[in-house]
Amino acid sequence: MSTAIENRTVESTIVESQNIFLMAEDNPLDAEIFSEMLKNSFGNRYSIFCVDRFKKILQALETNSFNALILDMNLPDSSGVNNVVEIGEKFPNLPIIVLTGDDDIQKAIDALQNGAQDYLSKNHVTPETLERSLRYASERKQIEQKLKFALQDAAFKNIQLEAQAKHDSLTGLANRTYFADVASRVIHRARRYKCLASLMYFDLNGFKKINDNYGHVAGDELLKQVSNRLMCIVRDTEFLARMGGDEFVIITDLLKDKTEIYPLLKRIQQQFDTPFKIGPHEISVSTSIGIAFYPEADSLDLLIKHADCAMYEAKSEPEKSICFYSGKLAAQYARTQKIESSFTKAIEKNELVAFFQPIISVSDPDLVYVEALARWHSSELGNISPSEFIPIAESTPTINNITQIISQKSSLLSQGLRIMGLPLQKIAINVDAYQLSDPHFSRRLLNQIEISHLEPNQICLELTERQVVQNINQCKTQIELLRREGITLALDDFGTGYSSITYLLDLPFDVLKIDRILIADIDKNTRNQALVAGIVEMAHRLDMKVVAEGIESNCEKDAAINLGCDFLQGFFYSGPMPLEEALLFFQLKK
Repeated sequence: MSTAIENRTVESTIVESQNIFLMAEDNPLDAEIFSEMLKNSFGNRYSIFCVDRFKKILQALETNSFNALILDMNLPDSSGVNNVVEIGEKFPNLPIIVLTGDDDIQKAIDALQNGAQDYLSKNHVTPETLERSLRYASERKQIEQKLKFALQDAAFKNIQLEAQAKHDSLTGLANRTYFADVASRVIHRARRYKCLASLMYFDLNGFKKINDNYGHVAGDELLKQVSNRLMCIVRDTEFLARMGGDEFVIITDLLKDKTEIYPLLKRIQQQFDTPFKIGPHEISVSTSIGIAFYPEADSLDLLIKHADCAMYEAKSEPEKSICFYSGKLAAQYARTQKIESSFTKAIEKNELVAFFQPIISVSDPDLVYVEALARWHSSELGNISPSEFIPIAESTPTINNITQIISQKSSLLSQGLRIMGLPLQKIAINVDAYQLSDPHFSRRLLNQIEISHLEPNQICLELTERQVVQNINQCKTQIELLRREGITLALDDFGTGYSSITYLLDLPFDVLKIDRILIADIDKNTRNQALVAGIVEMAHRLDMKVVAEGIESNCEKDAAINLGCDFLQGFFYSGPMPLEEALLFFQLKK
C-alpha cells in the first residue's frame, strides 16, 4: 500500500492498512526519512498520516484510528511534555513514541514518566529501531491497559509477580531469565537477516575486596550506582542485564560491522572514570570487558561462554581491560586506541601534512582546481591510512586541528601557484558534520582562511552524504552562514546510498560530486550511464556543478564528459600529491 503523507491539512479518511501511524513532524525532510524507514520495515503493509501542528494531531485523532503516534517534542504551536500529557488524557489507548533532536535523556525520561511508551533520537534512529520501537510501544500500551484494569481484580498480583520475575530486585535491571529471552530473540533476528550481534560480559575488578573492606551494604550500594550509570548510557539498540553478583551483560541489536560497538565500549569505560560515593567513602572501581559475536558463536550459551572467557582473559592483562574473543579484532581495536592517543603528538611533531589532487575543469582545463587531503606519517606507527585516522578524528575536537593544518598548507600551494602565474581558482577542503554542529565553527574557519591569506571564494567545503543525512539540522545553519561569506559547498560521495534527493532542495549546495561507485566502467555500464545522466540533469537544473570522481581511464573520462559532467577527478590525471609535486604538476600542465 502506498504511503499517505499530508503536511498541510487534516483529512477525514485514512487508507485502510494493516499498520496506520500518525506522525507529528513539522520538518518535511524528517517526515520523509521516517516514511522511508517505515517502508523498509513494513513494505506495503502500512500508511502514515503526517501533520505539522499540535492542534492537527487532535483533529486527526478525533476522526480516525491509529496504531501509534510518532510525536516530535518540538512543534511550532506547542512543545514539551504537556503535549504528551494532553494527548494521553484525551486518547488513553494510543501508544506514543516521542522524538528528540538530540540525546537529551532527561527530556525523554520526562516524556516516559508522563505517558509516552518509548522515545527515539532523530540522530540515531534506524529502520530496525523504529520498527522495534513501534512494536514495543504497542506492547507497552497494552500492558499499561492491562495493569489499569488489573487494579480492580486479583489479576493485578499476577502481573506484579511477572514483572518481578523479569527484574533484579536490587538494581532494577533485567535479570538473567529476562536477558535470555531477549537475547534469544536478538540471535533469531540476526540469523534471519544474516547480520551480526555482539555480547559484552563484564564485572567489577576487586569487588570481593570492596565487600570485605566496606561491608556488603556498601557493596550493594555500589552495584546500584553502577547500574544507574550504565542505564544512562545504553541506547534503545542495546539491552543491559545483571547476571548475578557483580557481573553484567549487554547484547546489542543487529550490526553490519563489528567496529560499530566501539562507541558503546567507550561509554562503558567512561562510567568508571569517576569514583563512586558510598557513604563517607569514595571508591574507585575498574571493569574488565569480554566481547563475543554472533555468528562466530551460533547460540546464546556459546556466545555467553565466549564473552565470559574473553572477560577473564582481559583480567589477566589489566592494562588492556578489554578483550575480544577474536584475536584479530582485538589487535584492530588496540590500533584504533593507539591512533587516537597519538593525535596530539602527531600535531605537535608536524606529522600531519596536506596532499593535493587536481580537479580538471572540462570547459577550461588550464584553470586550477584542487582538493586538499590530510595525510599522516607517524614516527611510531608509520603511514596511517586516512580511512583509519579520519573516522577516529571525526568524533573528537582533533578534527578541527586537521582542518587548520589543511588551511595552512593550502596557503603555501596558493602562494606557489601565484608565483607561477597560475592563480588558484578553488581548493576543496573536507569537513565533518561534528564540526558544523559547533556554532563557533564557521567564524573559526573564516579566521583560519584569513590568516592563511586565502579568500573565502577560493574555498569549497566538502561534506559526505552520510554526514549530511545524519546531522541535517545541525549542519544547515552553519552551511548557510558560510555560503553567505562566499564559501561554496560540495556534497561528496553522492550515489553511495545514504541520502534523499530532497536534501538537495533544502540545503544550498553548489557542487555535487558523483562517487566512484557510479563512475567505474561508466563507458560500458549503460545503467550507470542512465543514472549519472539523470543526476547531472537534475544538478544543472538546481544550478549545481557536477564532479565525476574516480576517473581512471580515457574511456571513463570521455563518457563522463559526454554525460555532461563539469569537472573530472581521479588517478587518470593524478593521485593526491605532496606540495612540491602538485606545484610541478601544474607547472608542466601550463
